[in-house]
Amino acid sequence: MKQLPIYGINAFLEPGMVHSFYANELKTHLESHQFVNTPHKHSTFIAILFTSGSGLHNIDFNTYEVRAGSVFLLTPGQVHSWELSEDVEGYVFFHTQAFYNDVYLTRKLDHFPFFYLQTNYPVIYLEAQEVLHFETLFKAIFEEHQGNLPYKYDKLVSLIDIVYIQLARLYKEESLKVNNQHGHYVRVKQLEKLIDTHYKTKKLPNEYADLMHMTTRHLNRICQETLHQTTGDLILKRVMIEAQRMLIYNDLTVSAVADQLGYDDYSYFIRLFKKYLGESPKKFQQRMNQLSS
Repeated sequence: MKQLPIYGINAFLEPGMVHSFYANELKTHLESHQFVNTPHKHSTFIAILFTSGSGLHNIDFNTYEVRAGSVFLLTPGQVHSWELSEDVEGYVFFHTQAFYNDVYLTRKLDHFPFFYLQTNYPVIYLEAQEVLHFETLFKAIFEEHQGNLPYKYDKLVSLIDIVYIQLARLYKEESLKVNNQHGHYVRVKQLEKLIDTHYKTKKLPNEYADLMHMTTRHLNRICQETLHQTTGDLILKRVMIEAQRMLIYNDLTVSAVADQLGYDDYSYFIRLFKKYLGESPKKFQQRMNQLSS
């Protein structure tokens, strides 16, 4: 069975370096690690700032424009690849969950809106006046990582915290058109987190309503008022992202995917997939394999 590569920090560091953090200038990073140009996953959190150049960044079957001022933020498990111009410049850093979470007692990575779920909108497009500010921060992180001064990792975590706080202030969940000022926003985010955890075993809205100690009808109403989607829509979206990943990158049979996603009724899974994506799982798998061949 084909397996999609999953890269940890060890894949990017020199022997003997601390394996919880990595930072580099983007051009050097791309030239030194050619394998990142084909679809893959990471086991780490990633931040990438583009200061020049252009291209396309493919993340979980969605394509995003790369331009100067783009900041991409990826969570562990997301599948990505890109097509970039030769003149791209910028900075990149990776770190483990523990690298950040073990330092802060009250604030964790998934408190930031862009890291809350795997399905969050993954890019922030900075205004021209903001690019220089973030370039200075990313450069400071890179230079600190290159050195070996006292309190190196304390300073790195502090700089990263500033980057994430500043980016969280700018972040907009554009892909969902979420009204994050709505009074139900916190409850919807709680629901999405529960779906991210249980989507393989819990498929029904009432199961999540029970977990949140409310009626199914009330949960559905707050989803529609906040996201303009039903509870069932959110569950199905998460399941279908995983189904697409498994069909393309793990090269599993349709029946194996249905089984791993918790569908005993193989034909029901096919109907759901076709309704959601407009083609059968098998046709989707064949079409995507032809495009990549």
